[in-house]
Amino acid sequence: MLKTVLEHTLAQPFSAVVVVNNASQDGTQDWLKTQTDPRLHCVHETVNSGGAGGFARGMAFAAHQTECDWLVCFDDDAWPQPQALSTFQSMTLPPAIGGVAAAVYFPNGTVCDMNRPGINPFASIGNFIRLVKSRKRTFAINPATYKQNRPVAVDYASFVGFFVRADLVRGPLGLPQTDLFIYADDTLYTWKLRCLGLKILFMPSVRFYHDCKTTVSFASNRWKIYYIVRNRILFYKKISGLLFLPFAPLLLLSTLKLYCKNNKIPHIRTLVLTGLRDGLRNDTTRTHTSIIALASKS
Repeated sequence: MLKTVLEHTLAQPFSAVVVVNNASQDGTQDWLKTQTDPRLHCVHETVNSGGAGGFARGMAFAAHQTECDWLVCFDDDAWPQPQALSTFQSMTLPPAIGGVAAAVYFPNGTVCDMNRPGINPFASIGNFIRLVKSRKRTFAINPATYKQNRPVAVDYASFVGFFVRADLVRGPLGLPQTDLFIYADDTLYTWKLRCLGLKILFMPSVRFYHDCKTTVSFASNRWKIYYIVRNRILFYKKISGLLFLPFAPLLLLSTLKLYCKNNKIPHIRTLVLTGLRDGLRNDTTRTHTSIIALASKS
């Protein structure tokens, strides 16, 4: 996938491309050493710090080791469509716009739901009441928005096709929260940008592909369940504020559905309960090694 992504990425007029090799053991480092494009910068880590740590490492390099005005994040199974960068560069964005979220599609042309930006439903009590009545399962923008030609203000986004001003990364926004390891590092980071008083625009005309058919399931990586439970709580606690208490039952119900859907996976009860406890306590001190141990107990 990385070979495909770099082929598409380096075909566009990026001034620099940073690849973080997050302690992979599959020959990635040797292959990257054969690449000769002068714009390519490879950062080889000795410890796998998860998606959150990888994005933080790459963003730090891009912000401090290059002179870029903007940087854009995406996974190693995602890439910008042919005109994405030139479309973005043609826009005149005022300083109040701190971030831009791209429209992300599967390679077959359908909207990639996991990368839909979202609107904060807790902005007012009225919005929250309408949320409860609607029984919506997601706060993401409507897929019909992708067919519009105008930008739409959003409150958080994923790291697939997310553009952010480099001076914010160098300054008040900083880097993603590395102790999250995986999941919600992007939504929490983009929400932090909004809390700085800056805007995020969803740009339907800036398009990315996300070929996430290679995404690994919980069955073969059951430790991921802990992170999705814990970090989802951390995210909703952050954006809901005082409304978290009335929202908590809905979140617990969603967690119960996740448990029931995967209840045949070994140790899922321990992983879910531990994730719930740590999330409610705002505890991100548990090491990845200890979480792997939780998922592997005999």
